[in-house]
Amino acid sequence: MPSKSSTRIAEPLLGGPVGIHLGAAGRRFRSAQASALAAILGVTTFIALALQGPCLSSGYEQPAASARMCAGPLSTAFLGDTNPEVLGRAHGGAAALAPLEARLVDLFQLFTNDVSLFMVVVLLLNTAGIAALGAGLLVLARFRGWLVAVFASPLILFTLGSTLDPIALALAVWSMVIFFGTPPLRPRGWLAGLLLGIATFINPLALLVLLALTVTGPNPARGLGPRNPRMMLAAATVTSAVLLVVDLSAIDRIIHWYSDAVDGGSFASILLMAELGDVSVWAPLWIIVSAGVVLAVTVSLYMVRRTGLDPAVAACLLIGGCLLLAPGLMPWDSLWLLPFIALSVRRWWVLIVWTLAEAVFAVAVQLGDVSGFEVDEGLDSTFVALFTLLRLLALVLVVIMAGENLYRRGIRGRTAASAPPRRKEIDDPGDALEHQAAGRKEEHESGHDSHRTSRLD
Repeated sequence: MPSKSSTRIAEPLLGGPVGIHLGAAGRRFRSAQASALAAILGVTTFIALALQGPCLSSGYEQPAASARMCAGPLSTAFLGDTNPEVLGRAHGGAAALAPLEARLVDLFQLFTNDVSLFMVVVLLLNTAGIAALGAGLLVLARFRGWLVAVFASPLILFTLGSTLDPIALALAVWSMVIFFGTPPLRPRGWLAGLLLGIATFINPLALLVLLALTVTGPNPARGLGPRNPRMMLAAATVTSAVLLVVDLSAIDRIIHWYSDAVDGGSFASILLMAELGDVSVWAPLWIIVSAGVVLAVTVSLYMVRRTGLDPAVAACLLIGGCLLLAPGLMPWDSLWLLPFIALSVRRWWVLIVWTLAEAVFAVAVQLGDVSGFEVDEGLDSTFVALFTLLRLLALVLVVIMAGENLYRRGIRGRTAASAPPRRKEIDDPGDALEHQAAGRKEEHESGHDSHRTSRLD
């Protein structure tokens, strides 16, 4: 059997690798494209703000807030309430908030008891976070057309007034931009670590982005220059230590989360809806399984690192693997997958299936909470479990498709060609010419990221 496919052998006769004849997009086109994408993101954010309007006028009273799709952990904690007693849902409340979210609630409770005023501030902060996320993706993405899956996503509609995850996700995306030095920015490892250290105290999923950058930094995908992650790790450690000293309640919140970890959207919640087992049994089990999946994905990425890894795909695999078997998978957790899926998956039908599954589940879990206040109203737990299972199957599909593009660079950054040449290449011109010829041969065999298409960056 030949080692190469017939289409790869015939590439010289057919005109070369895919994209080799593409021209560079002009500045006017890129500006118009960015403006159009920004307009789409603006419309999506406006609809999300309008969705919160009825709840702002009614003071987030239940069950109307859940029925109108605008209830969330922050508004619930500010009112001193907890989640309704529904099968498969966590207890919630102020004790379940992230450290920085809890400090924000405590700060506003010193001045006002008006939940609507508090949520206006939250919406303004999250709107700024969504704007920063969009700007970071416009800078980071090599192929901006796929960003429509992010800027028009219903996840933004259902999470804008829930938690501070849009801010944390924006910090994580910008840490990737800064770490790889996406033009016109220069690489700053310490600043990337600082941003990820802050984001960790909003959602610990930021640690998986830190892990992805640590694994892929020394051996990035073809065309990206290698980065040493030690300064980033040191900055993230120092930042986390300082925040931990300032807010000692973070340890207590971790202990509380361990006993109240099972929440909607997970396999564990489906088991609880079927009245199989108890939270005390399933919570530690699924936490251990999820941690094992993260460890397995990390080891797998490390074993294949020599061929080059795309940081966005690595983050998508780590976060997706963790959430797939996590004890809780609410819409604001899925929000962390959104930018990395758009940077990793190159099939529209996969993005559409996953987006629809997330939208249906976001509606189902809110209607399921209504049944906790009024038994005759809301959505039965059987349908919530069904939509949860379909959503998890869509997540499996996304993770598989993301792994398909593991070695294909989907982000922009300082390229290896822009780095200063090695000394031996300067001293021996013959070796330099031979090295360049070998590089061109490898790029031709890989089918992408050749020197002729480097202008597309």
